[in-house]
Amino acid sequence: MAVLGALLIDKDVIDGIIEVLQPKHFYSDVHRRIYEAILELYQRHMPVDVVTLTAELKKTDRLEELGGQKYLADLMEKVSTSAHTQAYANIVREKALMRELIRVSTTIVEKTQDGAEPVDKIIDFAEQQILQVAQTNTDHGFSSADSLAAQTLERMEKLFSQRSPLTGVPSGFLKLDGMTGGFQKSDLIILAARPSMGKTALALNVAYHACVEKKVPTAVFSMEMDKHSIMQRMICSAARANIGAVRKGLLSRSVWPQLTRVTQTVSESPLFIDDTPGLNILDIRNRTRKLMTQLKNEGKELGLVIIDYLQLIRGAGRTESRQQEVSEISRLLKDLARSLKIPVIALAQLNRRTEDKGRTDNKPMLSDLRDSGSIEQDADVVAMIHRDEYYKREDPTVKNQATLIVAKHRNGEVGVVDLAFFSEYTKFENPAVKAIEEEPLPESTVF
Repeated sequence: MAVLGALLIDKDVIDGIIEVLQPKHFYSDVHRRIYEAILELYQRHMPVDVVTLTAELKKTDRLEELGGQKYLADLMEKVSTSAHTQAYANIVREKALMRELIRVSTTIVEKTQDGAEPVDKIIDFAEQQILQVAQTNTDHGFSSADSLAAQTLERMEKLFSQRSPLTGVPSGFLKLDGMTGGFQKSDLIILAARPSMGKTALALNVAYHACVEKKVPTAVFSMEMDKHSIMQRMICSAARANIGAVRKGLLSRSVWPQLTRVTQTVSESPLFIDDTPGLNILDIRNRTRKLMTQLKNEGKELGLVIIDYLQLIRGAGRTESRQQEVSEISRLLKDLARSLKIPVIALAQLNRRTEDKGRTDNKPMLSDLRDSGSIEQDADVVAMIHRDEYYKREDPTVKNQATLIVAKHRNGEVGVVDLAFFSEYTKFENPAVKAIEEEPLPESTVF
């Protein structure tokens, strides 16, 4: 009542209140509908006071059922000044969140007492529901076209003012970043390849660029390699140190200063590695949320999640087939990206059909994704690595050449990204750009 009364006294406070309160935050249906009427007047750029509000409610036959003109006058009597309206609005919002927490908690208790679902599924449900309450700025209900259009235009204006082709987390590969604008929030990116093509190497190159060079907090789940191997690969790749020589202890002394420098740089980066083997999809979701909360408490924001690799993730429960299990994993990974608003890169294996003798070439296609067509369906971006050098080892013309085939891009172009790959460093790089020598202009040329 105090909030509504203050809005009728001073319409200038409405701007600040709109950011805090939505109609659904009012407990009383009468107050919710009065607040909606005030917002309608405000959005039509009409004066907001007891006279205009009375006329508006009378015109739509809502005045009497909302208490009549006397009730509107009673609202104004609740406050003598609009100075504390923000504080009043915060109280209303906090009580609304308390009620939502009570509702969610009751549902969790009912699920727990019922015991019809496995405990890990109930825990995942509980964390997801609590997180949704915590993300109070997100409205998951219907959005009207007028409010949505205005918000979209505002976002486009912001992007235009920034005048930057990169709007997401950059990969460090120029053509790929040009096609995608960087890895976007809420996107599921599938990076697929046959074994030994370098998908882990490419993922770690992306992680290094994001967390070391751009200081984007990055989480890496590695179910194939242990954390020390991951760190060793990342450091050697950045320092251009031969990974084979490192493992044998035969590294040249001249490389050590660079290794030491890179190690120090990586140690200062916001990189987090989890190498727990045999994680199921719910474990990954729970641990990601926990890390996100930890970073938020430190004033940071998780920017990228990388999972190596999808086929090693276990499902949440019993399923009839592996295909059904992978479908569930794919769906929950996409849900993770959307609910946490972060890009998730999941590595995936391609099936053996790329190596069939009947195929004219070995370049992978979307249909080569293993186990489930739902991976292709759920992904926003699907990129597949191809290296001719792997199949034509005696051909010097394809040495160090690699291509990243962007076969699906939900919100942009598809195509081929040329890369250079150095297996001794497990490092992908942008291809060298050959300098073009310009011919001298004839002396008679006039500008």
